[in-house]
Amino acid sequence: MNKHTKEELREWQKLPLEEKIRMTQMRIAQWYRFYDGDVFVSFSGGKDSTVLLDICRKMYDAIDAVFVNTGLEYPEIVRFVNEHGNVTVLKPKITFREVVCKYGYPMFSKEVSECVSGARKYLTSLLKNADALTDRQTDRQTDSPYRYF
Repeated sequence: MNKHTKEELREWQKLPLEEKIRMTQMRIAQWYRFYDGDVFVSFSGGKDSTVLLDICRKMYDAIDAVFVNTGLEYPEIVRFVNEHGNVTVLKPKITFREVVCKYGYPMFSKEVSECVSGARKYLTSLLKNADALTDRQTDRQTDSPYRYF
C-alpha cells in the first residue's frame, strides 16, 4: 500500500467536499474492479462507515455490508444497522467478558497487550513453582506475600 506524506494529507484536507467524494469514488471503483466485485463494506453504524456505505451503494447498489455485533454496541446503533438492507450481522463465538477473562482487557496497543500477556504467563509459572522460590537477596525460601513483586 502506498504511503502518503503529511503534506499530501494536509493538501487533501483543504480540497472541496465534491473533490474528496470524487477521489473516494475513484478509489472505491479501483477496489471493486481489483476484487471483481467480490467485496463487502465493514459497517459499524458510525458516521464514517455510514457515509462509506452510502457512497459504495450509490455506485454498486447490491454491495454487501457486514456488521460485527460484539454485544457492546448501543441498542440504537443495532437498530440503525438493522434498518439498512443487505447487511450481514456477525457475532463473535465468545462474549467480551470471556475474552477479558481469557486474554485480559484490551490495551492501548498490541505491543502493550503482548507485554502484559507475557508478564501474566511469567507470574503464572512462578506461582506454579512457588515452593522453589527463594528470596534473591538472602537466597532463602520466603513466605512473604510480596515475594512475587
